[in-house]
Amino acid sequence: MSEEYEALVEALKNTGIPFAEDGWSTSPEGEYGVISLEFEAGALDGDDRKTMRAWEGSIDVFYRQKSRRAAILAAVEDVLDEICGASWHLESHQHEDETGLYHAEWVYQVEE
Repeated sequence: MSEEYEALVEALKNTGIPFAEDGWSTSPEGEYGVISLEFEAGALDGDDRKTMRAWEGSIDVFYRQKSRRAAILAAVEDVLDEICGASWHLESHQHEDETGLYHAEWVYQVEE
């Protein structure tokens, strides 16, 4: 897989937020995150092969304490700035009434 993706996963795991890669966390009481690499976002073809590829994925963080919002967003966005540069955006941030969780979702791209 992409070196950028591997660096992103490692850096997110170092934020202190428990991250599960391509799966669902079983830690509903605290905060947790899920990182996924979902599909090929684009490619540059040449000489009968792909010479460059970009992959798109998402990062979801769930947490219960509203007071943690700024710290969580800053931690994830600092990592995204460092690894992905301008190739990310905050897709949504919402409160889920049913579960009582806050949910932030970012979409990012990495090169292969």
